[in-house]
Amino acid sequence: MTESVAVNFKQTFPIFPLPETMLLPHAIMPLSIFEPRYCQLTDHALDGSGQIAIATYSDLTETKREVAITPIRNVVCLGQIVQHEKANNGYNIMVYGLCRATILEETEPQNDLLYRTARLKVLEKDEDELDEIFRVELLHMLHRPNLTRLENHELIMEWVVGSELSNSALFELIGCSIFDDSELRYELLAEPSSEKRSRRVLSELSRLDRMLSMIEKQSSEHFDNGVTKN
Repeated sequence: MTESVAVNFKQTFPIFPLPETMLLPHAIMPLSIFEPRYCQLTDHALDGSGQIAIATYSDLTETKREVAITPIRNVVCLGQIVQHEKANNGYNIMVYGLCRATILEETEPQNDLLYRTARLKVLEKDEDELDEIFRVELLHMLHRPNLTRLENHELIMEWVVGSELSNSALFELIGCSIFDDSELRYELLAEPSSEKRSRRVLSELSRLDRMLSMIEKQSSEHFDNGVTKN
């Protein structure tokens, strides 16, 4: 999705909370909607701009049992519903990440409205496009033997060598597609600087490469000592 999408931050946005950070800008996420409150949220969103804020629950171990509504973290990914279909008593939708935003004011469900809403403020910094050196370094890193074994490596390489994605968008997709650590994803979501996010992605890829090397070395030592899989 390369075309620009207008966002009116004067309006309130429906909040769709998830247990973990799942969406970053420029990435696409499928969602199956079946709870009545989120079916209502989807109905209302589709009748309007189609934009929903994908949020993350706060640490449940730190919340009190008597809290009526589960707290969410302050940074969200504002998404655009780009595809939807009816499924049984709910929806299957595809959400495209538009931008990162912070919650200014949250409104709990009330009366006939079953879901929470919030006023948001865009979190992105106005920055020049990332220097090409970041893309070059990423390309070199992805040629390391350990990282060539990454799932979807071929597709990721197509992103890197292609011209469709900006450097900033490329690193957003890398962060969302390679790393399963939800805490890392949230840290990438909450970081407004594209340069700092990109450096963090490169750092995590380097760390992953070192870890895979250590695992490979340990496995080799076990075999050298006469230990086999049998």
